[in-house]
Amino acid sequence: MLNLFKQNKMFRVLLIYQFFSGIGGAMFSMFILLSVHLIYNNSIYTGIAGFLMAAPRIVSFAVGPIVDRRNKITIMRLTTLLEFLVLSLLAFTPLQEHLGVLFMFAVIFAYNIAALFENPASTALLPQLVQKDDIMEGNSLINIVAMVGGVIIGTVLFISLGGEINFRFLYGFSAVFLGLALISSLFLKNATTKATAEETPEKSHSSNYLQDLREGAKFIRHNVLLFIFIAIVIMDFTGEIAYVNRPMFLEYHTGAQGYVLFSLMVLVGGIIASYFVGMLGNKFALGKFVFVLFVIVAAIRIVFAFVVPLHLIGALITTVFYAALVTTIGILFESLSQKIPPKDMVGRVDTLSTTFSSIFVALGAFVGGFLGNIVSNIGHIFIYHGISLAVIGVFIVSVPSIRKLSRMNEI
Repeated sequence: MLNLFKQNKMFRVLLIYQFFSGIGGAMFSMFILLSVHLIYNNSIYTGIAGFLMAAPRIVSFAVGPIVDRRNKITIMRLTTLLEFLVLSLLAFTPLQEHLGVLFMFAVIFAYNIAALFENPASTALLPQLVQKDDIMEGNSLINIVAMVGGVIIGTVLFISLGGEINFRFLYGFSAVFLGLALISSLFLKNATTKATAEETPEKSHSSNYLQDLREGAKFIRHNVLLFIFIAIVIMDFTGEIAYVNRPMFLEYHTGAQGYVLFSLMVLVGGIIASYFVGMLGNKFALGKFVFVLFVIVAAIRIVFAFVVPLHLIGALITTVFYAALVTTIGILFESLSQKIPPKDMVGRVDTLSTTFSSIFVALGAFVGGFLGNIVSNIGHIFIYHGISLAVIGVFIVSVPSIRKLSRMNEI
């Protein structure tokens, strides 16, 4: 991984951008659901907030052709600017006092509209900056720098804020780092690797976006990505049900600071996974490896539900392991979605996947908010989530084309 960092200047600039963007985005994602929960103390509101975080991505399919056709760096700059403005507004505007929960919902929706374009643009940019065989290492390094920044800043905030969390300060803090991300994006340039230039087919000059989408959908249907995306959709749906209930579950058993501490452990687990995937990810046959990952993460999720009420340190350890395994699965799936399609189709493939995933994430947020009101023991939701992960693992290993996947560097 260090060779990629040393030898590729534009990739280093992208890492700097992702470092600052990761801090700003992580602070927002880490605290927004907790702030809605603590300010309004209504699981339905928390569920709606989770829905609004996912709802804009439902129209991701329309973004894919735009990302593939337009300058990805320009898209990243414009969307980062919008994210910066939205969080600045949240930081300097009263929340509950005057504008209420509808204002919070509007801010969440606007921020995720910006992320709707920024995420696939940065995803599609990576294969243009690094060699094909370096994609998984590139994703690992991006995850590491983003999460390390989140851990450093999150730890400082955890220590300095004490028992009371000033959410407006946190969102202002996030806005500062998004501003730094915007500045660093000005140093990014479109740099196409030699391999990319040789492998990229001639682009169609057709202005028919629907035709572009059909081509992307046809490509997904006729290879292993279809089954991977089905697994992602199910995983995201069940994961969101648990996610929107996590603030209530953790805040009840560990307090608001405990929630922050658990969020930091998620980042620590992500860093560990990103390092090992970058170093060792090419050594495993993917089909069987992913199945094993799903089985283990399912068991850890179920243990988490029992450990949190009983033992804080044990719960934190299970959180680190859970986050590490989920991050590993995410890096492997994302690398496949960048490596398998042609270079000029990555944006479409990514956003088509995001669209279907987001539909079910939004549904999961509503279902999670509803269940949070009627389930007597919130821990049961995490047990059901663990069972669903085991089912996904069985699905993965039952599909021959996934089961036979070779090492990443052989695909």
